Amino acid sequence: MRPFRSFLLILILLACLTGLNYFIPDNIILPQVSEFVPWDLIKGTFTGISVDTSASFIQAPDTLSQKSDFNRSTGDTVSLKEEKKISGTLKDYLDTLNCRDGQIRIMYYGDSQIEGDRMTSYLRQSLREDYGGSGPGLFLPVIPVMYTKSVYIRSSSNWERYNYLSFRAGEISHRNLGPFMTICRYMPEGAISTAPVKASVRIVPSAFADYTTSIFDKLRIFYGNSSGIVRVTVRADNYPVVSDTLIRGTGLFVFTCSLYSAKNIIIEFEGRVSPDIYGISIESDAGLVVDNLPQRGSAGLEFTMVEKDKLKKFYDRLSPDLFILHYGLNIVKNVRKEYSYYEKGLYRQLALLRELSPGTPVVVIGLTDMAFQDSDSIRSYPNIPSIIEAQKKAALAAGAIFWDSFSAMGGESSIVKWAERIPPLAQKDYTHFTYPGADTITKYLVSALFAGSPADSLLKPDSIVAVQTDMPAATHTPVQSEMTEETGLIATLVSRISSYNPDKPFIFSTPAFWIFFLLVLAGYSLIYKKLILRNLYLFLVSLFFYFKTGGLFLFLLIIVTTIDYFCGLLIYRSNTRNLRRLFILVSIISNIGILAYFKYTGFFVDTLNNLLGTDIRVYDYLAAFSNNHLGTNFNVSHIILPVGISFFTFQSLSYTMDVYRRKLAPVRNILDFGFYVSFFPQLVAGPIVRASEFIPQLYTEFHLARREFSHALFLISKGLIKKIIISDFIAVNFIDRIFELPAMYSGFENLMAVYGYGLQIYCDFSGYTDIAIGIGLILGFRLPVNFNSPYKASGVDDFWKRWHISLSRWLKDYLYIPLGGNRKGRFRTFINLMITMLLGGLWHGAALRFIVWGGLHGIGLVINKIWRYFFGDRLIRKGAGRALAVFITFQFVSFCWIFFRAADMDTAIMMIRQIFENFSPGSYQTLIPAYSTVLFLIAAGYLIHFLPERIKESYRGLFIRIPVVVQMTAILLMAILIYQMKTADILPFIYFRF
Repeated sequence: MRPFRSFLLILILLACLTGLNYFIPDNIILPQVSEFVPWDLIKGTFTGISVDTSASFIQAPDTLSQKSDFNRSTGDTVSLKEEKKISGTLKDYLDTLNCRDGQIRIMYYGDSQIEGDRMTSYLRQSLREDYGGSGPGLFLPVIPVMYTKSVYIRSSSNWERYNYLSFRAGEISHRNLGPFMTICRYMPEGAISTAPVKASVRIVPSAFADYTTSIFDKLRIFYGNSSGIVRVTVRADNYPVVSDTLIRGTGLFVFTCSLYSAKNIIIEFEGRVSPDIYGISIESDAGLVVDNLPQRGSAGLEFTMVEKDKLKKFYDRLSPDLFILHYGLNIVKNVRKEYSYYEKGLYRQLALLRELSPGTPVVVIGLTDMAFQDSDSIRSYPNIPSIIEAQKKAALAAGAIFWDSFSAMGGESSIVKWAERIPPLAQKDYTHFTYPGADTITKYLVSALFAGSPADSLLKPDSIVAVQTDMPAATHTPVQSEMTEETGLIATLVSRISSYNPDKPFIFSTPAFWIFFLLVLAGYSLIYKKLILRNLYLFLVSLFFYFKTGGLFLFLLIIVTTIDYFCGLLIYRSNTRNLRRLFILVSIISNIGILAYFKYTGFFVDTLNNLLGTDIRVYDYLAAFSNNHLGTNFNVSHIILPVGISFFTFQSLSYTMDVYRRKLAPVRNILDFGFYVSFFPQLVAGPIVRASEFIPQLYTEFHLARREFSHALFLISKGLIKKIIISDFIAVNFIDRIFELPAMYSGFENLMAVYGYGLQIYCDFSGYTDIAIGIGLILGFRLPVNFNSPYKASGVDDFWKRWHISLSRWLKDYLYIPLGGNRKGRFRTFINLMITMLLGGLWHGAALRFIVWGGLHGIGLVINKIWRYFFGDRLIRKGAGRALAVFITFQFVSFCWIFFRAADMDTAIMMIRQIFENFSPGSYQTLIPAYSTVLFLIAAGYLIHFLPERIKESYRGLFIRIPVVVQMTAILLMAILIYQMKTADILPFIYFRF
């Protein structure tokens, strides 16, 4: 099948997938054009888009206010404000603030903390594309519910929270409670210890945090300390940053220090008394900061229960630019005929905010839909419209902005439809959102209030209301306007193509990649018959792909390619053994040296410091060079790991070693060799392709039979199903949260997470390989199989013949056999196996847990050898013996995955302890339904995995034999299902980090 036909079929498939959005009902989520091409690149191309301005966004009669101050949030001095009226949308308002130097701060108050964390995380990620900024903003040492999206906070057990009720109970003597309406202390007020007491707070980015939230630039601790001497020590990535004594006196104090973009922050307080901690903020001096401040209650009455003058001082220090209030859930079940009391309470809070921070706009998010069981039906609470009307009146009376999220969701009973979606957007209590649901409602909010573009695929047109403004009309002539738009469109397009965004990975499971591949096919169809042009074209495409995936580390790929190309030529042309050894040594040292520097320097330095008590610090000279000359802002105390470095160094090194062994003649053209090293489908996560298998294909005419094209489509579809429907879904909704804090879950849940991770990593890695092989095949290149049902293995040695086959072959041919293999006696064989697997574990990651993982597999291989020596294979060839061997091997491999996945050895040991000491979850009848979807997917995934090969081959063969039209229809249905199941976050493939 010619490349142009492949191009047309994929183009038709993508067009159908996006076009169906306009015909299929709203409860089926489908992508629009903007999912594949950024809206700002195409919005000027389409005209006539109408937006119903029917009423979900209402602006107060007066215009927005903008603060003018002399010291705009660049320090901790109190800002002098002068209220200045401006007109326009919230986006116009933020754009105006962004023209100044300094910080833009949004403070989000909501009564559901997990959703608030998701919502504020989405706000940060979307708005920082325009306004910059970093960090998660404000938090406290003790929070009632764990954050899930932004940061993980682990505090020592002696921290306690105190609020207005604590004041009423006499536990604290004041109502100076700060912006959270809560303070934290590690000792009761008035208590003085005979010896210093320590309390700590550890902050690390969440596994799901976006790139900007994960950057920790600056720390601010807001505190009061009138009792005694307290020392605070801040450590960033285990290095001391500052150690100082807190100021003692009355009033509000702020402790500030730089965090140097570290990822692991530990704050330790030590003293015989405890300060009042009003808030801790990790933020940037400039750009956008979004704070998540959870509040109990429906009207925010806590605001009126604190000392007003003291709260004003906090707002003066924080200098907020926008308040967002999201209340109402708690009041719905209190059904009344009218809610004037609620309206008055909410108005009192809004008026207080306007008084305490004059000139700061306030947005009130209306109540979302809620439902209850009424006999045999589920329906919305009848009082919701009355509550929303009260919220709307209070907002307008206080001069605030009101957004009707109830209408945006779809109105009455919309929460039921949200709960029925796949994945569900609402929980089965028909009150709270799921994680994807919280992301969705925030997307609605951002599109309605901040975006200057029409709705995206999830936003109904009637949920957007244009904000009426009195800004002056443009004075450009039509010709000038057209030229400006055209120039802006081209400039934006060039900027997007030539830029690298680490927060938006360029991977197979993103729509952007398939647009890229479609364009690659279009160009390929023009030159595929000319081998030189074809190879050059795919080489340049592969370099571009790596740049979009790994950024400026593209230069490493070019360096490795250049060194090994010339080493291969010099080895082949050398007449003496010493010269050949010299050039192979250059190749080995350069490849392993580059890999060791980027991957293992930090690990070796930390190990040396721990063993010898030294204080050697890592310094990334390449990052420093980039910061000085390219204007980047990399953290020089960490060496960044380039994407896929372990794969392309091993692949390139195998070439020079095969040339050295005279198994392969060198490639004469450096562009052809570069194409071999960088072929984009398998570049960043394998399989590791042998030169002897791939290079001959460079000089072979393109050939793709119709059956091969169908096989490629089958592999790509299977890979996407593995990655998105199974791997990503069970990771986000179950596995990641268990592995993060295993002590919070029962041993049963921990065990299910271990089994789930075995399926997750298999579906993730083999899914990538399936897609890579399929894409390569469409381009006319055959890549080797990398997985063969590994959990069917009857022993650890059999497992490694089925798992990551290309790495197993590499380790065997270039490490195990050169060490002596099994040629020097049994004991030496065991030693060689252990060395090979320990180094194989270290290849996967620079941490002790990977070495332990590799060592366990090495022990398993040794035991296999001993077993086979005494008993042979007769006991495990078939029947019950083989089933028992497969079961034992699976349990052993699953046990090893604990060390592979856990964040550190302590977490791995905790998981094992929970499984063996605290297994029962209490009520299986409650637990299993809560995880029903995840457990079903895990069970289904393993069931399919263990199907006999003849069954798998039968449905693969059936797909290949059916007509292309039927295949495309099946793929279209599969794509719709994948789109329903995809998580809100794009998860990179696991092996990208290796």
